[in-house]
Amino acid sequence: MLKPIVKVIEVPCDALAAYQLFSMGMGSWWPLETRSISIHSTGMPAKALETDPVAGGAIIEIASDDTRHVWGCFADCDQPNSLAINFHMGQPLDHATYLTVSFLQMNAHRTLVKLVHGGWDSYGAIAAMMRDGYDTGWNEIFCFHYARSCEKPRFLRRA
Repeated sequence: MLKPIVKVIEVPCDALAAYQLFSMGMGSWWPLETRSISIHSTGMPAKALETDPVAGGAIIEIASDDTRHVWGCFADCDQPNSLAINFHMGQPLDHATYLTVSFLQMNAHRTLVKLVHGGWDSYGAIAAMMRDGYDTGWNEIFCFHYARSCEKPRFLRRA
């Protein structure tokens, strides 16, 4: 059994803003020009990323040719504390992994965000390769792009 990937960052916004930016605003910070099904299959970046952050809600890439690719679905949403996603970007549903993201408010303007990505055994013989790829990918996607977007959260909706 492979260990989950764990990434922890501190962001300069409150937990609610960090949660909403990760869940509802994913399309504003995810680097679709380098990390999308569309870029890998057609060479063109995806047009958009849509999320429906409620239990059972989907994460859907709108490809350059308007094809809709389901990346996964939200398994649990506990705003502003945590969310869980069954994640299978570009893979069949039976290869879904499990992603949890927790938000711990440190003070009025700082939040610790922890991403845990596990369930690699669903990939069988290529599990280690997939885990290694995502470990590198989360450094770019989560530790850089998401963290940077938290510096000036433009996507805020108060509960």
